[in-house]
Amino acid sequence: MDTVAITFYPEGEPSVVLICVVAKTVSEKTTGLMYRSSLPLEKGMLFLFWFSWYRIFWMKNVVIPLDIIFIDSEFKIVSIHETSATMKFFNKRFWAHGAGKYVIECNRGFCKNHYITIGTNIRIQEIKGIRKNTSNDDQIL
Repeated sequence: MDTVAITFYPEGEPSVVLICVVAKTVSEKTTGLMYRSSLPLEKGMLFLFWFSWYRIFWMKNVVIPLDIIFIDSEFKIVSIHETSATMKFFNKRFWAHGAGKYVIECNRGFCKNHYITIGTNIRIQEIKGIRKNTSNDDQIL
């Protein structure tokens, strides 16, 4: 998987960078962060889609508490959801409150800790020199 740096620009606060592996294929998007027991701080996964839509994420087999961040085609956050590892099966679905083209999953509390809110702008930048298309992304995540 490719790796990107996502810079968040919260209003009135310093920018913050999150390093993410990129889920592009159907298989990568379907698996996401399932079955992982932990996620390093300031790391996450970016899901790329071809077009903006009112996305729904189902957190099946995800045991890590996460922030799910939905971003529109203009690189502006339209929804943020906090998940819990103890959520019931039917409560593990999260909807975008606006058309999203990108979705980020990162550790729960990342947004609150860095004052990231709906309307915050982001920038996605490829990281040069990081290996691509390998099967073991645990070195990054």
